[in-house]
Amino acid sequence: MPYFFRYRKIRTKIIAVAFISIFLSVGLSGFSIYLYVNPILSKQIVKDNQTIVVKISQQVSYLMEDTVNYAKGIVVSDQVQTLLKKMSVTQGYDYYVINLQLETILKEHSLLRDKTIVDMVVVDNHNKVLEMNDLYSSYLKEDWYNDFRYNEVYNGVSKRHVVSNHANTSRLDVVTYVMNIYDKQNANVYLGKLLIHLDYHVLVKPMLIDPSLGMKILTFDKDQNVVYAPEDETVDAIPAEIISKPQISEKAMYKDGQYYIMESFPIYQWKLYGIISENKINANMKYINYVLLSIIMICLFIMSIIIYPVVTNVTKPLMKLIRGMRQVSKGELHTHIAVTSGDEIEEVAQVFNKMVEDIKILVDESVFMEKKKRELELKMFMYQINPHFIYNTLNSVIYLARKADAPDIAALTKAFISFLQRTIKTQPETLSSIQDEIKYIEDYTKILTFRYNDRVEVIWDVDESCRAYKIPRMILYPLVENSIFHGLLPVSEKGWIKIRITLEYGALSVSVEDNGVGIHNQQLEKLRDQMSSLSLHEDLDHIGLLNVNNRLKLLYGDTSILNIASVLNEGTRIYFMIPSSLADPSK
Repeated sequence: MPYFFRYRKIRTKIIAVAFISIFLSVGLSGFSIYLYVNPILSKQIVKDNQTIVVKISQQVSYLMEDTVNYAKGIVVSDQVQTLLKKMSVTQGYDYYVINLQLETILKEHSLLRDKTIVDMVVVDNHNKVLEMNDLYSSYLKEDWYNDFRYNEVYNGVSKRHVVSNHANTSRLDVVTYVMNIYDKQNANVYLGKLLIHLDYHVLVKPMLIDPSLGMKILTFDKDQNVVYAPEDETVDAIPAEIISKPQISEKAMYKDGQYYIMESFPIYQWKLYGIISENKINANMKYINYVLLSIIMICLFIMSIIIYPVVTNVTKPLMKLIRGMRQVSKGELHTHIAVTSGDEIEEVAQVFNKMVEDIKILVDESVFMEKKKRELELKMFMYQINPHFIYNTLNSVIYLARKADAPDIAALTKAFISFLQRTIKTQPETLSSIQDEIKYIEDYTKILTFRYNDRVEVIWDVDESCRAYKIPRMILYPLVENSIFHGLLPVSEKGWIKIRITLEYGALSVSVEDNGVGIHNQQLEKLRDQMSSLSLHEDLDHIGLLNVNNRLKLLYGDTSILNIASVLNEGTRIYFMIPSSLADPSK
């Protein structure tokens, strides 16, 4: 059996084998169909795009040919020829009359093609624009006219530029078709040039195709300048070896994941490229992939309907038993598994339930005995001293101190008596109010003040609303004592202890913080492990802290254990939290 199935569930193994079989059969069939159909569809998509490029080329060619034929008709007209000849030998008023006549003729011709032609103008054989209002003279100094300025033979189209028309002087994007004018009676006599400004947007309109087709159209002039390109494309979109070819011999050339389709415009010397990505072709064929995937999913669904109920009826009782075991392993001893399969698994479940019940009884008894043991130990510790005898003795000390005029001794003894009255009682209560805990800690620190000369400052931060709340009696004393003797006294200068008791997030938060020597990381990790352990610990080095932690565990559970945060040479903070519902005296 393969390693994959070695540690899998029975249901997983059965379902996996069925699904793998379906995937292999259906998947291989679908892949074979895909390999056969994919090349055919790819060729058809490229062919369809070639048809689109040819149609675009035909539309643009028609506009170009129409413009060229229209220009030929104008330059050979008797009126234009006669007026140009007269203007070359006329000056003064007659010159302007003839110029106006020529401009009128050109305007009439422009109106006949107003959707394509923006304007027309004639330049004489000295490159002077024949116009009345001097609108176009400055444009001839621009670089788009460089190829025509001193060339009396070349007829062609300029690159894209901007002009203003006669009607409203608005600026328009145009390409200009330039045709040389010769005397039709003497072909060697050069008369000038006819400039026809064509609306750029009308000319390239056939090149604007739907982006959803997945093809991009780019057009270049004879100098490889971009005539038209989508906004996100430049001349770099076409490899140099393709754009430099006069004609692509193949129907479509493939390079670097792109198909290139080219059509030429001999009259204008333009090249039109259609570019389609192979990824786009594959995306267009995703319908077939969806069909194959749908077939696989349908087969899987049918098999699941057939197989899953059968497998579930066999494995469901076993899975329920496993889940119950996992819950018990996490400490949930109230778990009970109900299995009615009528077979061996039901018998195992019954034995398991009996075993869990026995374990729960043993654990409850163990916790109860441990709790009783701790209470007994505390009582035995407190019963070791006869409070009545101690009080009488200490009162005698106070009497002698007053008689000897020693007020410090009397004050110290009073504080000690008050401390003992709150810590040693014949019937010690399990809980006491926070106010009582504050009082005996104040008495304790007052006693230490006489011994250590005010080296310890106690800072209280207690919410007034918390003072009546109940906490385990003498729970603060070991924490304060630990901070003083292990945190502050090893340092020569004065230190402080901050005791903070507040209500936070539905719990009573108690913390004791000092600015003493702190705890080494290794020792801190050991303490944290002992605090968070599920069992009760005793350690002679930290008996006070561990005793507090064990009492909190017994009374409130693992959520109320001590937490220790310490930075070496900066101080230590010990804190715990008790659910407010368990500390509130009114509940």
